[in-house]
Amino acid sequence: MTTTSGRQWGIFFAYTAYSVLTMVVMAPLGVLLLLGARLPGLASSDPVVTAMLVAQIAAGAWSTWRTMRSWSTGAAGFRHGRWDLPQLGRIAPDRSVVIVLALGAAIAVATFTAGSDALLLASATTVVMGTVGICAPWWISSAAALAVGIAAIRLGAPAPLVAVGVAVGVAAVTTIRATLWLAAVVRELDDARAAQTQLAVAEERLRFARDLHDVTGRDLSVIAVKSELVAQLAERGDPRAVEHGREVAQIARGSLAEIRALVRGYREADLAAELRGTVSLLRSAQVEVEVHGGAQVVPADRAEQAAWVLREGGTNMLRHAAPRQASIALGAEGLRLVNDGVHEDGAVHEGAGLTGMRERLGPGSSLTTRREDGRFTLDVRFDTSGDPR
Repeated sequence: MTTTSGRQWGIFFAYTAYSVLTMVVMAPLGVLLLLGARLPGLASSDPVVTAMLVAQIAAGAWSTWRTMRSWSTGAAGFRHGRWDLPQLGRIAPDRSVVIVLALGAAIAVATFTAGSDALLLASATTVVMGTVGICAPWWISSAAALAVGIAAIRLGAPAPLVAVGVAVGVAAVTTIRATLWLAAVVRELDDARAAQTQLAVAEERLRFARDLHDVTGRDLSVIAVKSELVAQLAERGDPRAVEHGREVAQIARGSLAEIRALVRGYREADLAAELRGTVSLLRSAQVEVEVHGGAQVVPADRAEQAAWVLREGGTNMLRHAAPRQASIALGAEGLRLVNDGVHEDGAVHEGAGLTGMRERLGPGSSLTTRREDGRFTLDVRFDTSGDPR
């Protein structure tokens, strides 16, 4: 999981930190109030232990903030449970937790050796539970709270006082862990939003690269074929070389205009134009071409897909074979391109061109290729499941 730095996560983390810090600070004071203690009285009768408790509460809030801050800026390696929701598990504590534990131990020693009010011990234990409860899973913290309570009763602490302290401590731990779990869910949602944005950018770049490949591939193939023809005619002193040379320049200018239009995002493939262009390309390479059907028989919502297939299929004929004859069949259900001049039979290795055609056709349509008896067949069937009957 990537490190989260989004504004939404920052706002929610501030809310989460406020809730957890409030719980850590208010829980020990709540224990004292529930047990009927008067804070001024405790401060006057046990000033040292009370001061230690106040220092422990402050250290607990500080340690909690540092631990949460470290967790929020680190890699979110959450495991997931039954409903694919994050499980917090153990959170690496900040080293300042040691201060909280040390002060809690000091308060325990002070209350039992100096005869101080045991209410302070219950309150200090709540601070320890709340602070450690951030780092350890709730069931571990709750089990530790019960163990501390039993030990306190065995050492002579009043059972009702211990029960209240343990109950408040368990409630604090459960609330803190639930708050952190909700923060983890929000964090994963924020990371997912960032990943979705990056994926959309990557998909758009892939689409543009595919379109650029389809646009330039056919035109460059035409330029290459016609340039060779111009060279041959020029060697023989044939005046037609001038005409074909001008055609090469025109194709180059047209290709440049198409690339500019593609960059602007306004280009759409025209089936009739692509059919004429493909036939012209093949005939320029001395290939006999038969056309069955026409652009008008292809459904309007499939015309652009058919145009891209013609563009890539015609280019591939010259790139991967030495054809002398070819046929193009267009219909309402699809189109088929067949050419000879294939050097070997067997499985067809699909490159970027065929992969791009499959992506353009969508999941409902099909594209199949085969090589047999020296002929290559490209067959495209449109998705007609949504057509009205």
